Amino acid sequence: MGELADLDFNSDTFDGESVEPEQVVAAANTLPFASERRLVVVRNVDKMRAAQQAVLAQYAADPAPTTCLVLVATKIPKNSKLFKAVDALGGVAEYRAPRKHEVPGWVVELFESKGRTISRDAATALVQAVGRDLRRLDIEAAKVIAFVGERSTIEREDIDEVVARVAPVSIFDFLNALGARECASALERLDDLLAAGEQLIGIHSMTVRHLRTLVSVRALLDRGAERSAMQREVGMADWQLRTAIEQAGRFDAGALSRALRGAAEVEARLKSGQGDARTVFEVWLAGMCRA
Repeated sequence: MGELADLDFNSDTFDGESVEPEQVVAAANTLPFASERRLVVVRNVDKMRAAQQAVLAQYAADPAPTTCLVLVATKIPKNSKLFKAVDALGGVAEYRAPRKHEVPGWVVELFESKGRTISRDAATALVQAVGRDLRRLDIEAAKVIAFVGERSTIEREDIDEVVARVAPVSIFDFLNALGARECASALERLDDLLAAGEQLIGIHSMTVRHLRTLVSVRALLDRGAERSAMQREVGMADWQLRTAIEQAGRFDAGALSRALRGAAEVEARLKSGQGDARTVFEVWLAGMCRA
């Protein structure tokens, strides 16, 4: 047996949504078998009720010296008993994925950790080509380094030479650009979608659905509805509602209503074959952004 920990016999993993805290404490207080340490992992701790978290906080005040208890949460209030108890032990670690605008900077730091320097322009090109999956970016960074050999500085041309464009094209990037009234960006995303094989009629259908959501949110805003009531009404997650509120705030009710009527006219022309389908859609799109 290993001197520190034989995890075949000395590990337990629980889910906070289903486990009782007493089970966790019992596992943590169990002595290791033929080893010096036990590992107990509890995922989704933020899904536990406050009273359940309090049991774990009480354990943290006097933890078993032979157990490493790992509590995993997406988000937990810093003023909660459990957070304070773990923080008092120096055991809080935050692992936050970079925000969209921070990813190129993360790539720069990634290459620095590998002993290389990459220009900001090249880092941005890598993100645009690969997407924001950090593991995928790490893999592609290794490919780029292998390509440049001993050279310490990496430029945009290296990225263009090595990295194939594999970033997924998202309809939601298009809808967000449209909702932000960023016409040039929306047209660019539309071009990406069509190049990836998406059908214009399907893009139109998703656009109409998004517009109807914005119409509903705009109406609720105009009525002065509470955030909780709005969330129930439109059936969105909180982060989705925040985005919808931000986008609906860029239009008045009349503009959204006209855009929706225009979308119906576009659909009729798409189905009847009147005019070039893409041109018809793009003209409507530009008009919505200007409205």
